[in-house]
Amino acid sequence: MRKVEWDREKFRKMFPALYAEIGDRLIPTVIDHLEVCKSLEEAIEVIEYFEKKGEITREFASFLRNNPSLLNSLIRKRRRGEYESRGLL
Repeated sequence: MRKVEWDREKFRKMFPALYAEIGDRLIPTVIDHLEVCKSLEEAIEVIEYFEKKGEITREFASFLRNNPSLLNSLIRKRRRGEYESRGLL
């Protein structure tokens, strides 16, 4: 599966109602999801899910999996439900 990048203005013109509903908020990324993980095993599951859905590349998934110190610095960084305070969906 290939990730499709959209130009914000093109998206607004093609889907005005959806754009108005989303507004300027951002959709959480894999990093945002890793920050709420409670363990390294949970973080690996999140990475595998994002890779399977095509949201991240195989190379980026491999990079994250092969850097446990990086993952440990990300996990437990914030609690679930703190997306809204960052302007995320």
